[in-house]
Amino acid sequence: MAKYWISVRAMSGSEFTDAVELGATKYLKVPDDETPAPRHRIPMSQWTSEIIASFPNASAPPAGGDPVPTGDVVFFVHGYNNTIENVNRAYQKLHQGLSDHNFQCQVICFDWPSGNEAWAYLRDLGHARATAIRLVNGGVKLFVTALTKDCNIRVHVLGHSMGAFVVREAFDHADDGMATTAANWTANQLVLFSGDVDAPSFAENDADTESLYRHCYRLTNYFNGHDEILQISNVKRFGVEPRVGRVGLPPDAPEKAVNVDCSDYFQQTYGSRPDIGKVERALFSHSWYVSDEMFMRDLAITLLGTVDREKIPTRGPGPGRTQILNGARAQPLVAPT
Repeated sequence: MAKYWISVRAMSGSEFTDAVELGATKYLKVPDDETPAPRHRIPMSQWTSEIIASFPNASAPPAGGDPVPTGDVVFFVHGYNNTIENVNRAYQKLHQGLSDHNFQCQVICFDWPSGNEAWAYLRDLGHARATAIRLVNGGVKLFVTALTKDCNIRVHVLGHSMGAFVVREAFDHADDGMATTAANWTANQLVLFSGDVDAPSFAENDADTESLYRHCYRLTNYFNGHDEILQISNVKRFGVEPRVGRVGLPPDAPEKAVNVDCSDYFQQTYGSRPDIGKVERALFSHSWYVSDEMFMRDLAITLLGTVDREKIPTRGPGPGRTQILNGARAQPLVAPT
């Protein structure tokens, strides 16, 4: 099974470079057992057509109409300090985890040049902002156009770490004088985990996030109060604002937004990880999600969307609109028939 990626990394010879430098937008069809490389590039039209063709036709097409492709596309936007190999491993875990929990979808990685130095933070931040425009023009806009054709495909967007910042900027840019993307379109589920974005900006009617809320059906924010990397992020921003992936959404977030607090679950499941060093422990506190079966089960149910957010079995009640990731209540996900 092929992997479909969009990459805006620069190239060095015949390979992608880890330098923090934007390259051309490239559409990749990658054999499952290979790491994405420039040689996997195919034309955009072929890339789009193959993805749409990979979905089964609806069993009950509209009256008098032909069967139409039906399914789910999940855009995955990774965070900073990631080589192409790092991103590929995270992508594989995400794709496998969703499949294991009976959520069949086409996961598309949106890969951007986030560097390979853990502390190259502010430089990566500038590239993340520029990258957001590519996500709109090369990804969101492309599928908005495709969805006006004869298909019934739901589009979801996942942002990890600074990828959440890329997503926020992308949705904001989509409304900035772009008639095609500012039209009536909606991503189904928008999911942030370890989001490296200032939490107060997710308040209702905030200028930075009003477009993001306008163009999604539901926003789910997973956060972990033990995330050590986001503590570092606060320091590098001189402690101006707490990160949404560490403290959660503000109390005045819109009704369509929901918090999932993973703090207690993370601490009970992984503790302080005395088996690994200090740096590795900090990185794990930020990146554990896609390796964790309980999170992947919760995410699969969220994306499937057939269970109300108040009834998702992997969660318990928390204060306000915050829910608590709670493995003790979890039940296996059964796909609809």
